[in-house]
Amino acid sequence: MKQLVKTTIYGSIAAAALFTASGAFAAEPGDFQANLRGATIGIPAGALPPPGLYGGLETFVGPNGVGQGHDGAAEGANSGHGLTVFGEAIAPSLLWSTGWNFFGGNIGFLVVQPLFTVAGLQTNCTPSAFGCTGSEPIAFGAGAGAFFENVHNTTWQAIDSWNWKNGWFTSLSFAVQGPDGSQYNGTLNQDYWTFSPGAAISYIDKTWKVSANIDYDFHTASAGHTGSYAALANNTPIGAGPLAGLPGGIESIGDGYTGGQQLFIDWNVLYRWGKLEIGPVGYFKFQTTSDSPGAGLTCASLAATAFPTGGTFGTNGLGCGREEDIALGGEIGYDFGPAELEVWATDSVYTRDDFMGPSVFTRLSFKLDSPAPASAAPMATKAH
Repeated sequence: MKQLVKTTIYGSIAAAALFTASGAFAAEPGDFQANLRGATIGIPAGALPPPGLYGGLETFVGPNGVGQGHDGAAEGANSGHGLTVFGEAIAPSLLWSTGWNFFGGNIGFLVVQPLFTVAGLQTNCTPSAFGCTGSEPIAFGAGAGAFFENVHNTTWQAIDSWNWKNGWFTSLSFAVQGPDGSQYNGTLNQDYWTFSPGAAISYIDKTWKVSANIDYDFHTASAGHTGSYAALANNTPIGAGPLAGLPGGIESIGDGYTGGQQLFIDWNVLYRWGKLEIGPVGYFKFQTTSDSPGAGLTCASLAATAFPTGGTFGTNGLGCGREEDIALGGEIGYDFGPAELEVWATDSVYTRDDFMGPSVFTRLSFKLDSPAPASAAPMATKAH
């Protein structure tokens, strides 16, 4: 079983709290958050591999995710043109499976450092030299869209994994992200902390690899640099003056903005033919609590501000939503021996106040160190 676990997951524990390429108005506008739904698909996160160092390299492409609900044209987002997001990322990771025992489980430590690019585009418009005809494309900067290159905040995670000796594994984990990535006024990256307790249950044998990986995110308050409020206040061609009854201006909404708590579940049911594996996969993403805007506002009072109805943030003014996204897809993987390669794709089947569309992931996993051979002489022997 130890060998099976090693060749099944190698370094592919890529962290439940990874990075995100969504950013709905259910969270602070322009805040791309801490977690990428679907990033741990294919990982039996209930099982840590045998002691050693493991590396992973994961990539993500999310082409043309079309905004729904508060992000959609029907509710007036982006002056009625709606929002479309293109995202791509690469995330190297390093896992240390220690072999240390804690309450009967194996302890592991993980670090992940993603880098990502995001493009915000108009969903429905006629391109012109200065953007979309008949509208002011202020949601993502001058022109019909804008690209943002970012170093994401680093994820640090501790894992305790239990092997129940019958193919079943479970784990508990805790991940932390702090604002150590790209920081500037209007950044898509987080300028706050995220704390993510997690759990997983996995079944592994010679023919099956089944797992459900759960992550729950808590966020602290924004320092006021993340998101569209700071971008609007600091981008001269766009501009945004103080709102009526809001002396601090629009940027004060983002100062102290706290995103709602979020639940993520990634799952996979993979069948193995020798070194090949294939099967259905999917994810669930739910925002379980409402956001808390800055400037002493609530979601209801924010929606009632004097910001122009039908403007950048939609006919619902600056109100909050609740992100939900459910997707289905498939994965294929192959164990080359020294490394494993997995490719999976998903597409949304239900989305609310988020971006709906396909996603494609790859993951290359490999062991970085080699255990001492079983026949090696011991370092010390008992005296006779």
